[in-house]
Amino acid sequence: MKKTSTFWKKFHKLHLGLYILFGLSVAFGNFTAFFFERYSMIDLDLMKSEMQHITDSKGAYSFSDATWIQIFRPVNFTGMRDPGPDGKPVKWGSENDGRGNLYVMLLVIWLWPLYKYYFSKKQQDLARIEKRIINLPLVLFILGWVIALHGYFSKVADYVVHYGPATGKVKLVFAVSALLVGTFVSYLNLELTGLYIRGRMAKPFFLANNPYGVKRGFAINLTLRYALMMFSLAMVPLFLSAYVPIFANLDFFAGLKAAGEAAGEDGAAQLLTYENLRVVAPIVLVGALVALLLVFQTLSILLYRYNVQAPVSALVKRMKAVANGDFSCKTSVLYADELGQLKGHFNQMLDGLVERDHIKDTFGRYVSLEIAEKIMKSGKVNLAGEEIQATVLFSDIRGFTPLSETMPPVELIRFLNEYFAYITNPIAENKGVINKFIGDAVMAIFSPVFGVKDHQEAAVRAALGMKAALKEFNAQKRHPEVFFGVGVHSGGLVAGNVGTEARLEYTVLGDTVNVASRIESQTKTAATEILLSEAVIRGIDQSRFPGTKFVEGEPVLMKGKSKPMILYKVETAA
Repeated sequence: MKKTSTFWKKFHKLHLGLYILFGLSVAFGNFTAFFFERYSMIDLDLMKSEMQHITDSKGAYSFSDATWIQIFRPVNFTGMRDPGPDGKPVKWGSENDGRGNLYVMLLVIWLWPLYKYYFSKKQQDLARIEKRIINLPLVLFILGWVIALHGYFSKVADYVVHYGPATGKVKLVFAVSALLVGTFVSYLNLELTGLYIRGRMAKPFFLANNPYGVKRGFAINLTLRYALMMFSLAMVPLFLSAYVPIFANLDFFAGLKAAGEAAGEDGAAQLLTYENLRVVAPIVLVGALVALLLVFQTLSILLYRYNVQAPVSALVKRMKAVANGDFSCKTSVLYADELGQLKGHFNQMLDGLVERDHIKDTFGRYVSLEIAEKIMKSGKVNLAGEEIQATVLFSDIRGFTPLSETMPPVELIRFLNEYFAYITNPIAENKGVINKFIGDAVMAIFSPVFGVKDHQEAAVRAALGMKAALKEFNAQKRHPEVFFGVGVHSGGLVAGNVGTEARLEYTVLGDTVNVASRIESQTKTAATEILLSEAVIRGIDQSRFPGTKFVEGEPVLMKGKSKPMILYKVETAA
């Protein structure tokens, strides 16, 4: 049973339904063209004569095979050049040149990359297969017209072989026949076979490979589809409604023209007889109605482009802009139809995106964009946290408490904002994440989790940059001169969301954080601005810091530690 199931799965991947639908559409087009050609080739005079024989003989007379062939002869039949083996005339259209096999092979060649994807174990070019599937309806549409043109030239050539030079009337019959074949085959393949392609070929492939991405390939837009529908189902039938009576009376019009030329201008009025008008008037009326309806149908295509295609194309363009980050592209909603609903919901979606972007931006001002994105992309609240390797940097203003007592609250906030604007830039430039501001203190994290592989060196570069930034801040002389201390330590941390479902804070915990804070406090005792732990020194290449000295200090026993720690001062030439 399992082998049978596997066999049928592989069998379905051959997509024989595509070839069946393609063959049926070609057969339908040829069937329609066959009856059209038979009508156009009827010898009405011979038919009238034979019917008269039946009437005169009171049903005792019947048509012979040869008579039937002559009645449904090619137009202006004059005799066979090459009779069949039995000496009888060859029936028109009995030849088989194998054109169907050729077009099936072309389809197989076009779909070959897809078949290789299904049946070969080798890695395939998915982008190429995607284009083959997306462009397949267009290929079938083109094949429909190729078949029609091929049929036209083949029939004309066959006619010449069997019956002699093809007259203009014969070529007209085959041209209109080719128009019917091309119209029906191309449209049926575009719509009917297109359903099979989307449901049986595109769906299984794209569900397994990029189901939600924008697809590459040529797309037949809405206006072109509507125009093809109007052409196939309205314009061509209208054209035929005028063609049929005109073609049936070509001999009449030829005789009328000859009679008019013989009568001259003075005798032209004699042609305006009741019998003549009874034939001409309906044809003229039908022709006028057909022309008028064709104008309106053409106008409907243009209006469809304006009322449907243009708004949809504009909306697609706006969606592309949104995908590129432009949220200022709302569209006006003027109606309550499907397009109006689509536009309205697009605007609502845009409002939601703007709100989320604002929340993300605001959130990022508090906990940094890196942490905001990490929390928003996680999809869940992880109260347990995760273990990470990181370098923690603490910075604090010395003597801030007495300094703050001398400033009014508004001026104090302005002072801190300007101070933080200077010293946080080096942290951001070195891909550090500002975890929090604690009064005048800053806590920053450098970790591979946030894209910093050399996190120890990044933290040291940030500390040196903060020292230079503080010098620039003091040089502005808008506030009293201030000094700070920076402590840097590296090690393992626990990072995660701490709090409740209603209120969370993404932070880092652990001994590394506590030690970094206490190292910063030691800068006062060591009378220096930057102190690094031995763990940080082991993680950097000192040659990458030209002009900077890392001076080993005396062992220091930190609060809560049983063993002294060696700290390193950072001295620069400037």
